[in-house]
Amino acid sequence: MTPIDAYRSIQTGESSAVQRPDLAPRTDKGDGSSFQSILGNLVKEVNGLQADADKSIEGLVTGETTNVHDVTTRMTEAGIAFDLMMEVRNKLMDAYQQIMRMQA
Repeated sequence: MTPIDAYRSIQTGESSAVQRPDLAPRTDKGDGSSFQSILGNLVKEVNGLQADADKSIEGLVTGETTNVHDVTTRMTEAGIAFDLMMEVRNKLMDAYQQIMRMQA
């Protein structure tokens, strides 16, 4: 699931796409689905969306595509994904700082 899919499911109220972590079954298989790998994959997906938007802009400038709506949609999608990633980062940093304050 991409960050945009998660965002869309939240906006439309679909709960099937976003699972609550406390209700999800535990998977301690050691299959590389650590917190670090999950975040790394999300960053790679956001980077891919940014690269796709850049290619669309380049295609519009060079005349390969004439569909301005498609380019605008890809730019907006990449921007929303980036904003969502930054908000997740901010929340993680706030949680980390709060934990550090509790330990002091």
